[in-house]
Amino acid sequence: MLSDLKEIVPDAGPTLVASIGLSPAVLTETIWALATASEDPVVPERVIVVTTSLGRRRLVEALFDQGGWEALLIALEERGIPVEGRLKFGNIGDSIRAFPSADRSAELDDIRSEADNGIVAETLCEIVRGLADDEERPIIASLAGGRKTTGALLHSVMTLFGRAQDRLTHVLVDAPFDRVPHFLFPGWPAEVLHPDTGKFISTGDARLRLAEVPFVPLRYLFHRDLKRSAGSYSRLIAQVRNWVLNIDHDLEVSLNADRGEVFVNGKPIQLSAFEFGFYLFFAKRAAAGRSPIAAYADLDEPLRELAHEHQQADDFGHWSQDLLEREFDIKEDARKWASSIRGKLRQAGFGSYQIDRLVPGKGHLAIQIPPEDIEITGSQFSESSKST
Repeated sequence: MLSDLKEIVPDAGPTLVASIGLSPAVLTETIWALATASEDPVVPERVIVVTTSLGRRRLVEALFDQGGWEALLIALEERGIPVEGRLKFGNIGDSIRAFPSADRSAELDDIRSEADNGIVAETLCEIVRGLADDEERPIIASLAGGRKTTGALLHSVMTLFGRAQDRLTHVLVDAPFDRVPHFLFPGWPAEVLHPDTGKFISTGDARLRLAEVPFVPLRYLFHRDLKRSAGSYSRLIAQVRNWVLNIDHDLEVSLNADRGEVFVNGKPIQLSAFEFGFYLFFAKRAAAGRSPIAAYADLDEPLRELAHEHQQADDFGHWSQDLLEREFDIKEDARKWASSIRGKLRQAGFGSYQIDRLVPGKGHLAIQIPPEDIEITGSQFSESSKST
């Protein structure tokens, strides 16, 4: 199978992002495991390493000063694995990125404190978020190296920004090669000793396995919010936690048709006459358990009929008068009313996914609130209780 890799490996490979500690082998082992996989072998087109300043020195020494990187490329080519135009990586440019200190005046030589973990999170967030903007190129993120907190933070960042085509991996090396100093990949042309017996062993006997680490791509659930927010990692995490907590939060809607008042969870929402009539129409449908309407164009006559139904002859400032006396372009104005209501709910402190349930939107022209949680009162209603 490996002889056919030129046909198997796609022309535009993914970007490999690897967290590395003091063991350069994590990178070469991951690349080897990806490229020699029995199913769906992959040769990354670009490699980005994130590490500490000490980790970078170890990496440069092992891979470039001592020739480990060149040996890896030669070994892959000898197995019929194409590397030309792929595996773009070097000890200059932005291929190896050291975490900065919290005040960004220096580079971290180790990750020891909460502040250090914070800057690690920000750095990973910046890198992965930028790469995810390229919709055509997948990301493979390796969390095998570095501190456990670094791997956990990389998993968290991939959960925020990773896409369906992206992968999160961990490389596993069979004993005793997981404890052999200076081992880089199977067939690594160096004499190595068994860590227990002290006898020479062949690196060709090493076996590597790549473990896929599942993650939930939250970007598909919070795409608009994540795209709109340019905040730090800590702010994004706080926002996503808030969005998640609000998704299934109980919502109760109360309308008084006589006074043109709307309350959501007891909070007053100040709507214009047109907006109130628009919202009352959908609230009544939701309270009756009716299905969404097909298009806003279907609202023209029903809104005027609703206004007639609730008209109060002695109150010329009543919301119904505007719907009866003023002209409106229902197709255009209905979208504006919905957008305005969304904005007012947002100002009242409701989250995006609460608002999606509270206001009709594209593809679902209905209020997604259970009938028992909608209360409509006024002179046209026989009782002041929740509609059924």
